[in-house]
Amino acid sequence: MPSLATRTLLVLVCGFAALSSTVAAAFGLAEERMLVFTSLVVALALVPFLARPRLARPSGPVLLLWLLLAAMVLIDLAGTFDPVDLKPLLPLLVLLAAPNLARSLSPGELGRFVWRLLSFYVVATWLYQLVAEPAAIAHGYAGIVRYDPTGSVVMHSSLSLIHVVVALARLRRPLRLRARLATVALGLMSLSMVFLTATRTALLTLLLLLLLQVVVAPCPRRAWLRLGGTGLGLGLAFGSWTILVNDSFYLRLTGGQEDYSSGRWSSLGHWLVLAGDHPWGLGLGAVREILADGRPELDGATLLEWPHNEFVRFWVEAGPPGLLFVVLLLALLTGRAIRAARVEADPVVRALMLVIAADLVAEACLQNILNAVYHATVLVLILSLATAQVERRTVADVAPPALPGGRDNAGIVGWRLPC
Repeated sequence: MPSLATRTLLVLVCGFAALSSTVAAAFGLAEERMLVFTSLVVALALVPFLARPRLARPSGPVLLLWLLLAAMVLIDLAGTFDPVDLKPLLPLLVLLAAPNLARSLSPGELGRFVWRLLSFYVVATWLYQLVAEPAAIAHGYAGIVRYDPTGSVVMHSSLSLIHVVVALARLRRPLRLRARLATVALGLMSLSMVFLTATRTALLTLLLLLLLQVVVAPCPRRAWLRLGGTGLGLGLAFGSWTILVNDSFYLRLTGGQEDYSSGRWSSLGHWLVLAGDHPWGLGLGAVREILADGRPELDGATLLEWPHNEFVRFWVEAGPPGLLFVVLLLALLTGRAIRAARVEADPVVRALMLVIAADLVAEACLQNILNAVYHATVLVLILSLATAQVERRTVADVAPPALPGGRDNAGIVGWRLPC
């Protein structure tokens, strides 16, 4: 029963990652969405604990993250603190609850769950794009048209790209012909939607994923060759798409608009000046408050944008503790993904961990991932569950016999296979 409840709550929580704030606001459900999502996350954390009242001891970095969040709140108590600014609490909650939550899932269940859920999302959004009015899903400027059926182009690109990477990893499994063809078809659908979003964050995610794949590979030379082949295939697909279907993504990558940064660079300069004038931050939620009544003009023509960089935003709002919070959170998640990927044999789970870690870092650099708390919480949840399951299996395994020189023969832990 707890396992069924856990799976049900997982489906409901992950469903919120596909519900953008734009859609929720259009239906007048912005506040209800926040309340329901928070309740579901709390329930998801509590159900396994109530079934098995044991909680894994939090690691030092996790405790430091909680202390940093408390420090940011204390610094801001004299300012304009709003409980809404406690959004980062949700990713920390699932990070803390993941080891206990992972016990409710059988080995291999998480990979199947994520694949089915993402595939359902891809099919639903792809079909909606076919039947929807262009004005409902398309927006653009300077001849560049971007398509988004969800109301959040960054989130849609992120989920579609994760599905592409998982589909490629799934093809490395020994699948039946029908399953292989279905995987190829679904992967092409999600790849086409990544191209249609024309989101440059996706390119940074792919570059970071390439780096992580080499870092965890037992043989870097073979990893480069394999990734080179995959990159060549994606490059040919992108070139064909640009020539035959739509060149918006190509134009965005090559500077086909007047301001390549879409106003980000000038806005970042403004936010950094504010951070210099307030070394301990303007207070949590300050960026939202400044932009609440509309974006002010910077030079008579350019409008102030969100920082589109979580390191800068948290520095502006919470000073050094805020900057350290983001750096430590991303370092913790990426480090866990790398360690788990080195010992995970399932290519789907391994790819899932690495692409989520790459996506979180990319969105932190070019977007405000922790402001999109629903999307961020689900990504941290899936990554934390996957790494927790790998860590449990690793601890339960018997250590392999030692080899000469103090190495082990695990092949993918402390010893690299001959290249």
